[in-house]
Amino acid sequence: MFRLLSYRHAASRGRCAVLALLILLLAGLLACEPANRSVNGNGANANTSSAAAEPTIEASPISKTDDQWQVISSDNITLSVTAPGAQSVKILYRPAFTEGRHVELKKLNTPTDAASGKFSSQLKVPSDFAGDVWAEVAYRDGGKKETKPISLTVESMSADELAGASYKHSDESARSDKFTGGHIEQTTLQPGNGDIHITVNIPAFQLTLWQGNKEVKTYQIGIGRKDFQLPSGLRYGKQIVFNPDWIPPDSEWVYEHDAAPGEVVEADDPRNPLGKVKIPIGNGGILIHQAFKPGDIGHLVSHGCVRLVLNELYEFIDEIIAARSLQVSKQQLEHAKQSKDRFLIKLDAPVVVDINYDTQVVEGGVLHLYPDVYNKNTLTVENVRAELKEAGIDDANVDDKTLQQMIARVTMNEEFAASIADIKAGRGLEAGKTQPVTSASVVKKPPTAKSKRTR
Repeated sequence: MFRLLSYRHAASRGRCAVLALLILLLAGLLACEPANRSVNGNGANANTSSAAAEPTIEASPISKTDDQWQVISSDNITLSVTAPGAQSVKILYRPAFTEGRHVELKKLNTPTDAASGKFSSQLKVPSDFAGDVWAEVAYRDGGKKETKPISLTVESMSADELAGASYKHSDESARSDKFTGGHIEQTTLQPGNGDIHITVNIPAFQLTLWQGNKEVKTYQIGIGRKDFQLPSGLRYGKQIVFNPDWIPPDSEWVYEHDAAPGEVVEADDPRNPLGKVKIPIGNGGILIHQAFKPGDIGHLVSHGCVRLVLNELYEFIDEIIAARSLQVSKQQLEHAKQSKDRFLIKLDAPVVVDINYDTQVVEGGVLHLYPDVYNKNTLTVENVRAELKEAGIDDANVDDKTLQQMIARVTMNEEFAASIADIKAGRGLEAGKTQPVTSASVVKKPPTAKSKRTR
């Protein structure tokens, strides 16, 4: 009996010891857990970046917002990032119409409000600021998150201005026979007739000023580089600025001008690529302005802008002033041209600037094949055939091989042109010719060794 009791007692003590050991182990595990640990449905730690609330970014002051752009209403803007639990924040900026390029505006290591996790910084806004702004947020556990971007710009069009501009954008050249009936009527500008608009065909390096449906003049231009392309679409000019300062953006392109981002480069500074005059044409810092040098014409040279040689730019501005009967005296214009004083001319109503990208145009009964300068894959057999079909040429009149040979004669500096009559007769390739897109398009070849002078 005693042995039985002793055995049972020992077994009971053993079970108690095991139970006690399990309790101690469990207590130890619980002691190792942070007191404030909470687990979400995915088993993630709420203190880690994976479970933190999504960070957000906002800007102020903003005058108004449309479906795409928030318009900055001050020379200085406050950017605020809300990211509870974040250790640091980088504010990033991608200028409009650039691909794969962005710069760091600010890095913030200390929140302005620790309780809400808000990081804020003030930024002086350059005059051509336009693009996406977002934040990269770093957390203490090494995780990172990005906010959704916001699109900010310093320029806008009012609803009244947009409603008053009764012009529809076209993807095709305004000089096409489809719109002109095969003949472009020309005119000398009529002062006081404000019915003017501007069209640009990017691959043709052409800017045309129209009064009504008549051509006042067509100018040869320089355009944006491949990495800073001139965007197609409908835009508006609202002012003309003589002697503009230039505040360089934070971009690799800036260093070609020996300037620093944010530096104020004055109008008469040879580093200022805007020259004597700029005409802003809507969001994104896109401008019509003076060519930096004559060789800009017919080439991809700018930061997404249109460039005109100075004497033609002055003529172009005189025509706008006369058409709109703007209250600007000859003395004021002459002073603006001869001095470095800033002079602003506000237009009574926006001037439409319709920018298109058309590599195959039938103009005046002649097919022009222009270079696909931005590699948009628009200069194709299918597109050329469609253009010819609208000009009355049946598919049977020209085969794919001939069209491919025509396209092959186009270079970055030369177009191929052939009359519709010759193409119909089956001799478009032989009778057609290559020619410079503009008078400045073809780069002069260096002299040969035989032609070099010896000393």
